[in-house]
Amino acid sequence: MSDASDALEESLRDAATPRAPSSSRVVARWGSGRGDLGHDRPQEGNPEGPMSLVLAGRDLLILDQVNGRLARYDETGRLRSTSDAPTTAQDLAVAKDGTVAMVDRLVGKAVTLVDANGRKVGELPLTTRMAEPGLVTAVVIDGKDVYVEKEHGALVLLGTTDGKPAEEAVQLSGRPSKDGALLLTAGLASKAQGRAYLNAVDRKTTSLRFARTILFPKPSQGIVLLDSDAKGTIYLGVAAGDPGDAYVACLDPGDGHVIGRVVLPMSHTAEESFRDFTVGDDGTIAFAVRTDESVEYRTAQCP
Repeated sequence: MSDASDALEESLRDAATPRAPSSSRVVARWGSGRGDLGHDRPQEGNPEGPMSLVLAGRDLLILDQVNGRLARYDETGRLRSTSDAPTTAQDLAVAKDGTVAMVDRLVGKAVTLVDANGRKVGELPLTTRMAEPGLVTAVVIDGKDVYVEKEHGALVLLGTTDGKPAEEAVQLSGRPSKDGALLLTAGLASKAQGRAYLNAVDRKTTSLRFARTILFPKPSQGIVLLDSDAKGTIYLGVAAGDPGDAYVACLDPGDGHVIGRVVLPMSHTAEESFRDFTVGDDGTIAFAVRTDESVEYRTAQCP
């Protein structure tokens, strides 16, 4: 098939992409009580809700930095536990053993590490490896290694999940896929034309496995999701439309071709957040939808 035919097929598929059926996982009122999630609308400064989320097995972890806590919900939406979290943390990641990393790039300028029970096990300062911690765009755990992403590009090794700092300067060229096979980078080549790119580097050979252009509705505003599941399937999400939905393409890890697409609702309230979408090992997509009264965390699957 020619490149022109490929582009036409992708465009037609975009036009017919259905809104994915989603199920409610957690509904929490704004507040500070047990089961509530924090919400702050100061007279000066940006309003805030929970900054980030991640799936840990069947549990959903929510960074409720306004209340200074990490909230853990089970698959039925029941609050299992809360533990302390920095009030200025913005993103989190979880390791296979349950260790959670929370990054504070602006105030504490460090990654706080807690075990599966919420006990602090260490802290990795950003300033030892990052001249400008404010440029951090994600925290990532790869095995036992803790990285921070710089400006949606290279990942910088800080140390390990037990709090031991890195002895040498190490970088990865992209986000590691959950199966350990690829390093992924993505971005918008043209917002006006809804054209995104995805590059996948083979970690063993360090060679480019594929480079793909994926079309989304135009105009597109930005990348909202770059993740993978345990099988290596890649999930690339773009915000598009007015007021906007999240259009997610699910990609084969072998050559990057699109194997499915879903459309998910996005929040359109004033609260600032760092990350509203995540993917679990089993391919579950979890995402946040905020209203003036509450926040709902939903889940969906890529067909």
